[in-house]
Amino acid sequence: MVVVLIGNWIKRSNYSRVEICNEFGISQNTLSNWCTGKTYPSIPQALKLASMLNVKVDDLYVIKEEEE
Repeated sequence: MVVVLIGNWIKRSNYSRVEICNEFGISQNTLSNWCTGKTYPSIPQALKLASMLNVKVDDLYVIKEEEE
């Protein structure tokens, strides 16, 4: 299972959600979907987001093994 950490990194950053939406030209609903894992940013968007947040793309997600 993929755990999305985008929302956590945004909270730690100096950017508001509105600023990120404006930078990417996306709606707040789209950003919310990225933060919950309903949808994912494209690779170029993920690279840009990671750069803005001063993290690696790998830091935006964690793979958690599902318990049986």
